[in-house]
Amino acid sequence: MKKYYLLGVCLILLYACSKDANPLIDENPDEGLALKACFELSATTINVGEMLTINNCSEGATSYLFDFGNGSSSELESPSISFEEGGSYEITLTVTNDDEESESVSKTVTVVVIEASYLFPEIPDGFTGLPLEVGINPTTGNIFSLELYQDNIGTEGSKFFYREFDENFQYASNYIADKPYNSGSGFVNFYPSGKMNFVFSRTLGGLYGTQEVNYTSVWTLLNAISSATKHSYGALADGADDLYFGTEEEGGIYKTAIEKRNSSGDAFEVILNNFGPADSMIGDMIAVDGGYVAFGAVFSKNISLPYVSGYKPLLVYMDGNLNVTGHVIYEDTSIAETVADCNDLNGSYQLTQLSNGNLVMYSHGELRVTDPGGNTVSKSYFEGSSNIQALIELGDSFVISTDEYLRKFSAQGAQTAQLKYNGNYLPELVKKDNVLFFIAGYDHESEIKIFYGACDNDLTLIDLSP
Repeated sequence: MKKYYLLGVCLILLYACSKDANPLIDENPDEGLALKACFELSATTINVGEMLTINNCSEGATSYLFDFGNGSSSELESPSISFEEGGSYEITLTVTNDDEESESVSKTVTVVVIEASYLFPEIPDGFTGLPLEVGINPTTGNIFSLELYQDNIGTEGSKFFYREFDENFQYASNYIADKPYNSGSGFVNFYPSGKMNFVFSRTLGGLYGTQEVNYTSVWTLLNAISSATKHSYGALADGADDLYFGTEEEGGIYKTAIEKRNSSGDAFEVILNNFGPADSMIGDMIAVDGGYVAFGAVFSKNISLPYVSGYKPLLVYMDGNLNVTGHVIYEDTSIAETVADCNDLNGSYQLTQLSNGNLVMYSHGELRVTDPGGNTVSKSYFEGSSNIQALIELGDSFVISTDEYLRKFSAQGAQTAQLKYNGNYLPELVKKDNVLFFIAGYDHESEIKIFYGACDNDLTLIDLSP
């Protein structure tokens, strides 16, 4: 009996020790934060191209997936997104935890249709409208445009018009001249006397010429002159004189041409230079410290197809007296085969210098940034862009137009922003009161129509609607 008593005591002690060796088990353990999907939007209504910021307020999640409703997505915790098309988009966030559990939440954002911010001039059905130049009238301070209108179904033909806009973008329109051949560019020089000299490209497959029309300040026609052997792309003020730059034929070869004209518009000197193996031209020219820089091309103009071959971009350096001090021919071009006749030479050529000294050249969709000496820093090609495109410098950055897009770049040529503005033909971007104004053409079925728009330096659209 005594043995049984001792055995019982031992069993009791053994059970007590076993309980002390094991921690207490909580019948209702803390499972941590419950999984919750949550996000907030910086706005519920935005413009096309405007950045939408998303703040993630989810709980208990270890991974995130945003579906923006436009075919794109992001796994960032708090992403940003901009939309290229107007409409209503449902943004859905799906969150997941370590146990592979998931929760979702959705919100809707409205993107204002971009056309709601534009102004559309009335262009009758059957007519094509094409902007050729945009600038600021030095006398009135108003924005002006040179526009080409073509009757595609009737007998009114093609005509050039000058339009000048007030602060509300209401305009007065003046007829300039009929268009006899093809044209993709033009400019106007305003003289101190009030005289206006309008210059338009005048081309066919093998014709490389210019059409000039002169008016008084009250729109009395003075004269009209056409040339089949000279093509002017622009004019640069040089004190009381002007430097008209382009190309001119001499001895069967087109050479770069700089024509000096006095304050009355009379030419008194022409400076011709030849570059490359055959023909050459200047499409744009700017003043720099110590002289001038010009951007153009070398090529061969042929009497049969292809009328133009061997096209390569050209950069020319000149001193203050217009003596050539150096030049660069760029062999690594993407557009050698793109330019095949003289109609391909009648569009926009753009050249500018940035605050760090870098040069930017742009034509036919090819963008090139160089250092001050002409050495290439970066090169981009925007295939499918027309030969009517814009470039504007913004100090240490710049903006160009391409097919349907405005694009902003750093001084080294890295793209930093873009806006899908939906235009196809944009000759110039004009900066006024810290706003970038543009007058663009867009393809509409078999015609080209025109719209007026504006944005800020960061390519945020500005509403011009009344």
